[in-house]
Amino acid sequence: MGSTSIKVVQLKGGGGRWKLHRCAHLPLTNAGPDVAAPERRAQAVGLLKDYVKKQKGALAKNAVLSVSGNSVIVRFVKFPKMSRDDLSKMILIEAEPYIPFSIPEVNLDFQILGDVTEDAQKKMETILVAAKKDIINARVDITTQAGLAPVLIDVDAFALQNAYEASFGASMKETALIVHMGAFVTSMIIVENGVPKVVRDVFIAGNAVTKALQRNFQCDGKAAETMKVRAQLLVTPEDREKALAESNKEIVQMSTVIMPVMKDLLAEIQRSLDFYLSQGQDRQVARVLLSGGASRLGNIMNYLAQELRFRWKRLTRSSASTGLNPSRRS
Repeated sequence: MGSTSIKVVQLKGGGGRWKLHRCAHLPLTNAGPDVAAPERRAQAVGLLKDYVKKQKGALAKNAVLSVSGNSVIVRFVKFPKMSRDDLSKMILIEAEPYIPFSIPEVNLDFQILGDVTEDAQKKMETILVAAKKDIINARVDITTQAGLAPVLIDVDAFALQNAYEASFGASMKETALIVHMGAFVTSMIIVENGVPKVVRDVFIAGNAVTKALQRNFQCDGKAAETMKVRAQLLVTPEDREKALAESNKEIVQMSTVIMPVMKDLLAEIQRSLDFYLSQGQDRQVARVLLSGGASRLGNIMNYLAQELRFRWKRLTRSSASTGLNPSRRS
């Protein structure tokens, strides 16, 4: 359930082998940031209920959801070594220093990643997740009112990891950065040999591009969205020269307007990479994957590839002093 649409996917299979059975993209007709939450929720219920009804019983009733944004907190925490049962009993107390919300306001869960030794003490590295109950309850209400039964609620970033591993193989011995660009939130996760190492949500996404076009061209949001579909980033001097030679001044202007937004997003991606690289020597990212509706922006893959390659070249020149060894490039 995104900010501007609902995406539905049904899979069939088992044992790690899945096939796409059906899918749907259900746009919310009125999904701007100024639309009140109750109205957005009513739209979502109506869309999903209509879709379920049209399937005439062929759609699976059990549903898996995921959440993200500033109502969801993911922390990597080292707790004293204890059993999972003991941590389950103590999690409300142990989690409190790491959660910026009141503990009664959130649903908590955790996953133990493994044992570590720190300051000669045995500890266990743990992913701690807290999601505000209001966002969870809203998603559950929409799903149940549409006639489905929610059985699991995940975090967007971990859902991306699951999709990546199902597509490429969970046993892949590499590090990948997955960047999912939605309308209002871009979710990032760095996965190292199947283990999440960095999880972040940033609020630079498709809507930031729309707003930039709207301000510059003095148009409404709908017109700006239409412009965004045909916009392209002019990454190289050759791209710009070609656009000018074709007298495509609008493409040049749109690229100029959008580029500052993309530079802000690139800075956040680089911040995630820098944090990962700072955690130990010989760390490197072998693959970067883009997903989400906003990743359809023209030429964005070439832009990010060029800038991230340049970043790796700079790291290579300084690797003797930093201990980095970025021998494989994104």
